[in-house]
Amino acid sequence: MAVKVLINGIDVQEAFGIYLEDGGLTVFEQPPTPREPFFNEWVDQSGRDYDQGVPVVYETQTFDVPFLILGANMADYRKRKANFLELINFNGDFDFQILDWGEAYKLRYKGASSWTFINEHLLESTSARFVLKFERNPNVLPYVFKYLADNLGRYIIINDNQKILVKTTYG
Repeated sequence: MAVKVLINGIDVQEAFGIYLEDGGLTVFEQPPTPREPFFNEWVDQSGRDYDQGVPVVYETQTFDVPFLILGANMADYRKRKANFLELINFNGDFDFQILDWGEAYKLRYKGASSWTFINEHLLESTSARFVLKFERNPNVLPYVFKYLADNLGRYIIINDNQKILVKTTYG
């Protein structure tokens, strides 16, 4: 069963025919790297004298997340691809919500590291595997949310007592 992923409340599987590939969740398990804290190296003492009173701050994380896109034909594939990239390719962060985990990350699109057709037909099913680069500020913790399904299969996200109906179409 495919993992349900939302971007800014839009179900990417329903709206764009995009699925998170195997290994797509494991990249979010990577712990962040702490930045070197402030320290002094005194001439008359060995070692470093670290400032232990400051909080730990982390380096920006980058993730390579694998996806699969399916289109009914080449025209449908190209439309879905363009709409999906329009959703994530802007100067700002978006919410990447993993429904199975009940967690969401603030991510920023940084480009595509690969894009390969699986089958390439003008009038038949067209699909491709691709890997997108995302950036995350680990100093902003993922937020936890809850969701409910109504009898039509749509989800309602509840975050800080705010209810959002998940969209299955884009635009």
